Formats: sequence, C-alpha cells, structure tokens
Amino acid sequence: MPELPDLTVVAEELNRRVAGRTVLEASAPTPILVRATPEEVAALSGTKLGAANRRGKFLLLPFVRDGSVVRVLAANPMLAGRFWITGRRERVRARTGLRLLLERDEDLRYVDREMLGKLYLAEPDGLDDIPGWSEMGPDADDPALTLDAFRQRIRRHPGELKPLLRNPRFVSGIGNAYSDEILWEARLAPFRKRSTLGDDDIERLYLAMRRVLGDAIDRIRRSVPPNIETQDRSFLKVHLRGGEPCPRCGRELRQIGGREATTFCRTCQPPF
Repeated sequence: MPELPDLTVVAEELNRRVAGRTVLEASAPTPILVRATPEEVAALSGTKLGAANRRGKFLLLPFVRDGSVVRVLAANPMLAGRFWITGRRERVRARTGLRLLLERDEDLRYVDREMLGKLYLAEPDGLDDIPGWSEMGPDADDPALTLDAFRQRIRRHPGELKPLLRNPRFVSGIGNAYSDEILWEARLAPFRKRSTLGDDDIERLYLAMRRVLGDAIDRIRRSVPPNIETQDRSFLKVHLRGGEPCPRCGRELRQIGGREATTFCRTCQPPF
C-alpha cells in the first residue's frame, strides 16, 4: 500500500516528467474505480497537467485550463494502485482505471490489479466532499506539526499505538508498513495503550516518526524513479520480517496477522 514516502516521490516524479503537458484524450477503461461520469472524464481533454502534490495517502493531480485549475484528481491507491508513465503503444497487463493520452506520445495511467483504489475527480474547492477528507489530521511530515502540537493531538486519541498511528484523524499518511517501522524505532510496542505513555515516550515516538519517514523518502528517491509503478520496501528494518533477527538486539522478530501483519520485537518493544 503506498504511504506518505511512496506518494511523495511519485508526486515529485510526475512533476519532473509530465507537469505542463497537454491531455489529448482522457478515458476510464475501468470506470468502477473512478468517481466521475464518462463525460466529466472526457472533459479533461485539452487541459494541462498542473503540479502534483500529496495529502495523507492521496495523490493530487490538478488539471489546468486557461491558467486556472478546473478539476483535481484525488487518487487513493489503497493496496495495489500505481501510476504508470508509458509509451503510447506499451501494453500494461493490469486494470487501468484512468488513462490520459499526453502530448509527446506518452500515457499517464492509474493501474490497479486489486481494483480497491478510489479516484475522485473533484472541483478545485470540492475536496471536502471526498469521504473523510475534512476529518484528516495534519500530514505526519508537516513542518507545522511540531512536538508540542503532536503532544496536544495525541492526548485526544485513545487506544493502542499502531492503530493510532494509522488513524488519519490523528496524523495522515502512515499505514501498516511505516507504523511498524516507527514503533520499532521508538522502542514502543504496537499494542501498548496511548494512556500509558509518558512525556519521554511521546517525544521518542514523534522523533522516530520524523526520522523514519524522512529516511524512507530519501531512500525511495534514490531507488524508484523513473519507475514510479514500482514500490521499494527492501530497506525496511522490521515490517514483514517476522522470524528474522531484530536488527537492534538480535532476538527473533514476531509477526502477527496476515495481509495487514504487525511485526515487532518483544525485547526492544516491551509492553510497558
């Protein structure tokens, strides 16, 4: 599942390679993925691609006509959604939700083999109509999210730490993989209750969040572009590495669950 670091790099690469390009034709080959009518999709023809951005686990792609943004694509890739930049005749062996034929003989496609992602084609001032959008907390890497602001926000959200980090109403952009990495870095158990955290624990969690996400962005910048349809998680230290030795203490990492597995070290991440 693309999370904050992945989508940050995808947005950067889209800006480098396709921003300012004209959309010659737009279609939704798998329309169930697109929250828009065929007419609204087709109306993107003749627009130019604006500067891509990210909010939480959404990638935002504006469409510009006569200098003004007329539509914004808000893409939540969920489990397997990916953006592809391909040659016009290159075959993609997966379900294409949205296809934009661009000048210079290239396509920009949203491809989703699991068909779980959601593409919203919104008015520039209509993002709040997207389910859950207006309830999103600040991005986990937002410079305005200082340690003091983090302390204030975390007091409002009870429960276990891993679901807390994944709760977009608390902070947005963190999913299953990076919540494991952040909690391991902070030496905090994923099932520990927020109410048990002291001031030092909260500071350690905040600093770990910033460090893990920043390091991941740097690594992905080096390993993924120009192939933004791929996802690199090879550098993660604990996520989905159950049974392997902990990189810090050498004890065996535990893993619980299936597709949404939680991985942690019982020695480095004590329950209290």
